[in-house]
Amino acid sequence: IPLPDRLGLSGPDLRGTRIYFGRDDRPRIMGGRELDGNPGQVYLRFRAATWRVEKAEIGRLGGNPPGVLWGVLGHDDPEVVCKTGDQCIIKRRTGWKTMDAGLGTARRVDLQGKEAFAIHGHSVEILDGLAWREVSGGAKIDAPTGVWGDGKEHWISDASPGGARLWHGKDGSWESFPSPVSEPGTLWGSGPDDVWLAGAEGLAHYDGERWARVAGADGAVAEVFGREGEVWAAGASGVWLVKLTPGGRAGG
Repeated sequence: IPLPDRLGLSGPDLRGTRIYFGRDDRPRIMGGRELDGNPGQVYLRFRAATWRVEKAEIGRLGGNPPGVLWGVLGHDDPEVVCKTGDQCIIKRRTGWKTMDAGLGTARRVDLQGKEAFAIHGHSVEILDGLAWREVSGGAKIDAPTGVWGDGKEHWISDASPGGARLWHGKDGSWESFPSPVSEPGTLWGSGPDDVWLAGAEGLAHYDGERWARVAGADGAVAEVFGREGEVWAAGASGVWLVKLTPGGRAGG
């Protein structure tokens, strides 16, 4: 679906954005762009067969001065919309609240269950009430790319140039392991004994005891996500519904 010319956006403008489906099942595009050499924002909603700017959905964050937007949108609580140097809107079905966004810009924000995690250049934070709290303080992470956690136990993928690793944190201590796939990326899990990892060589799965490559899920996988008993993977060759057979082979 092409972007209308009136929006003044080109392909390069979307490199700092992500697409989401909101609670009305309509897609949004949110993120940042460069505008006359300064940071700008993108917040679009698709309705009536076209993309439209929807500043009313983000309150004062759509006003001046313009700034990069980051967060996560979707059906689950909470939705998070932050503007660098301004504030975050925490949208729950029970109402909206705001908090300070700080000066940093997260690379991405992911929901794992009811927990929101912000991935920065060298750290990962969890939304704790109305503040971001670092969860990776005991881990020397070079390049975090994904996170799974339930508030007590966490996995973080690290695409460090010095060697791709996975970090496991529990009870305040951290340990690291070589990544089962090169260029590890996003993580998703239904619980501590069911965690999935996307990477350049496919998928890996953690069953609560060990990580293993998932046979049959070959080729680069950019995203892995699941809900309600389903696991989905997306990469250059398409989008798949993934199912594990008793032998640990992927199908779908």
